[in-house]
Amino acid sequence: MTSLTISRTAEPPPDWEPYARAYGTFYHMPQWVECLRDIYRLRLECYSARSNGQLEGLLAVAEVPALLGPRRLVSLPFSYAAGPLTAHGRIADALLAAVRDGASERRIRRIEIKTRGEFPPAPGFHRTSHYTTFEIPTDGGELEVWKRLHQGSTQRSIRKGQKAGIVVRGGETAEDWQIMAELEEGTAHAHGLPAPPRGFFTEGCRGLQQTGLVALYLAFTRAGERAAAITVWKGPRAWIYGFGASDPDHLEHRPNHVLLWTAIQDAIAARRKFDLGRVAPEQHGLLEFKRRWGGQPIPLAYDYWPEPGGLNMASRDRGLMATAAAVWSRLPAGVTRLGTRLYRYLG
Repeated sequence: MTSLTISRTAEPPPDWEPYARAYGTFYHMPQWVECLRDIYRLRLECYSARSNGQLEGLLAVAEVPALLGPRRLVSLPFSYAAGPLTAHGRIADALLAAVRDGASERRIRRIEIKTRGEFPPAPGFHRTSHYTTFEIPTDGGELEVWKRLHQGSTQRSIRKGQKAGIVVRGGETAEDWQIMAELEEGTAHAHGLPAPPRGFFTEGCRGLQQTGLVALYLAFTRAGERAAAITVWKGPRAWIYGFGASDPDHLEHRPNHVLLWTAIQDAIAARRKFDLGRVAPEQHGLLEFKRRWGGQPIPLAYDYWPEPGGLNMASRDRGLMATAAAVWSRLPAGVTRLGTRLYRYLG
């Protein structure tokens, strides 16, 4: 039996990217890992498992600083499923054992590993299954995908937006990404949440776009007014709906539906599935929205050491999270823009 060695580095090693492209998701790509580190000033650790020098598994974790609770190691912040990437459960266990040892060395008291549940939880970790993602299969082509859309809401909304003259174009410039950032600030404020800092879009996402890993779609009214924008993560096998934001004055024209359908059409052409992203069971409206787009549910598994805790365990519709969201949505926009500094603590 070949011996397995685990190494820990501050940067992804050179063979990380081809391994991630061959077997992983957007969230495993080293460019995304480095973007999180650079934009949010997070300490990054990259664990590599090797047999006879051959890469057999990888896992990136970032140290999220404390705001109210303890420091955490997370794989990965702002990524709904980025746990151990390997074909073998024993290697996944070995990677997580190394992360746990590293946490103990630095007196970090919590680890959060977000996965699709490819393997049972590693020894000492406790699993929760609160979240689900919804994935649209695209191998049947555009006509088959269209048929699976809800006729009375989704198809009708797409047609309404097209009839209203919503114009969609790709965005690439710093000014385009500024539009995305500003629309996201308004949308997050309305939902009672801090928005990412503008630099995440204008620097981080734009940089990822230049490597072919991100797409920006912008929607405008017939009169040229900006109506909505979405950011899409372009993974090796699936594209992921990252961020969506809109101007409330133009929602009646359904710009988000036109944008999302355009992105799905591009994913179909690229022979990629389209992932609509994570949702909690109490988010009833968002759940129904994803179902009406033909999304198929895929349960997510979040593993915690030494025990479950933190924001990912909190309900969105009651308690502290609901109260905080209600208060935040009522604050002046100028105040909430300052709140982007809080975003790095939420991953």
